[in-house]
Amino acid sequence: MEVPSAHAEELRKRLEAYVADKPFILNPDPGVVDSIIQAMAMRFAKNGRDYCPCRRVTGDGEKDAAIVCPCVYHITEIEEEGFCHCHLFVKA
Repeated sequence: MEVPSAHAEELRKRLEAYVADKPFILNPDPGVVDSIIQAMAMRFAKNGRDYCPCRRVTGDGEKDAAIVCPCVYHITEIEEEGFCHCHLFVKA
């Protein structure tokens, strides 16, 4: 499946804007960020939503809404572990 590069670029800008006023940042390793964004772009192409690549898409729209990036789990994970499950966001 071809990764939609325009969506990946828009997603990166949205994520950069999201962390601008947060106590966490995007992972400082650009390779990790690139891989996660590409995986999310592929999920967008397949499922129409930016699902976290580290979470299982069930097909239940209500349950799956919780795993659209940034997912409902990321803040707690960062507070407890210093990073979210997929390592996209890390404590600043």
